[in-house]
Amino acid sequence: MNSLPPTAKARRRLATLTALGLAQSAVYLVLATWSGYHSRPTFVILLALLAFTLYLASLPLSRSLPIAIPIVIAIGIVFRLLLLPNPPFLTDDHFRYLWDGLLQTRGINPYRYAPADPALSGIDDALRAQVNHPNVTTIYPPIAQMVFALVALTSTGYLGLKLIWLTCDAGIAALIYRLVPNERRLHALILYWWSPLVVIEVAWNAHLDLLGVLPLVTALWLARRAPVRSIALGSAIAAAGLVKYFAVALLPAATRIGRPFRTAFAFSVAVAVLYLPYASAGGRLFTGLGTYAGSWRFNDGLYHILNWIAPWPHAAKAVAAAVVLFIVVQSARNEWTIEKAAFWVTGAILMLSPTVHPWYLLWMVPLVAIRPNRAWLYLSGSVFLAYYGLATYRAEGLWLEPWWIKLAIYGPFFILLAVDSWRGSWWQAQWESARFKS
Repeated sequence: MNSLPPTAKARRRLATLTALGLAQSAVYLVLATWSGYHSRPTFVILLALLAFTLYLASLPLSRSLPIAIPIVIAIGIVFRLLLLPNPPFLTDDHFRYLWDGLLQTRGINPYRYAPADPALSGIDDALRAQVNHPNVTTIYPPIAQMVFALVALTSTGYLGLKLIWLTCDAGIAALIYRLVPNERRLHALILYWWSPLVVIEVAWNAHLDLLGVLPLVTALWLARRAPVRSIALGSAIAAAGLVKYFAVALLPAATRIGRPFRTAFAFSVAVAVLYLPYASAGGRLFTGLGTYAGSWRFNDGLYHILNWIAPWPHAAKAVAAAVVLFIVVQSARNEWTIEKAAFWVTGAILMLSPTVHPWYLLWMVPLVAIRPNRAWLYLSGSVFLAYYGLATYRAEGLWLEPWWIKLAIYGPFFILLAVDSWRGSWWQAQWESARFKS
């Protein structure tokens, strides 16, 4: 039996891809216009998983369809526009962003006082009452704080936050497009641009992580240029780390590219200059971070197992830190590419962290688009199940994490990691092959 001509096949695949994109848009339209999930947040999880299923179905259609790139970009823009006007629902972190920014417009260092401090009484008490963990000083580094202050100065609220994060979002997509071979560009764009995790956690929930992911992906792009611009590379790593501190762990690998002294010097100068406006907080600069590192625990994966078998208190954290440090050292000693270092170091930190909020996976999605990996792709969708406890938390103040939820989130993830480690990742082999051909 004769098959359809290639052009007919391409048109059929393009039509199917477009239909799947429009179906995913319909899911976001429901989230944007239907208020029924407000009393039953579990419906949000189901809708997010439906969007993720449609997203997975789109991926096999993304080969050899260059004509689809404008359509993919346009549909991804629709995803974001549908959720942009809606206030964040699944989390309330944006209130802390807005509060920290407001303090700075009043000339107050956000690292000095926790929101509940009586010294701040009378400063927009309505906003202050909505800030989570009001007895903890801010954990967010200087670049994040400067953006919070900018949003406060413009009085644009959560919409201002979202517009900045979505600008970073577009920049990341553009860099991914540049970082992958021509034949993989459509696939990489769909992996990132259509990711429900990116759409929901950024366009809806207004999480700041892409502010740090953008300089991280910029560092990957800079590392590929010849000659390597070491000062720009060091500055990019600093910018990523001053949004989320763990990105600093990529510095050792970065110093092995180009001129090590220049990279380290640029990193150090950038950190010093950006911390300078907040130096008046003194020892309180890292008080909130210390509280977070010592007390927070949520949706932990491999760390959960370590903590279960640990023979003494804090042993799990010590082992986790040692493993991450070992990988960081290996990334420098073995002269890994910065892409490989970013993938392994970021992945290890997330696997071994006591706290893995869904939006933390935003740091892995661009890396998966550049270096495809089935396990992390699965986790970028299954992590929505971590919101299961939201309904009970809002009703009773108690967040439930039943064992079967954690098993559904992490079980297939670790199985896929193990299978790919044993057999060699087919996706990774395809990526390497395409890269060497380009």
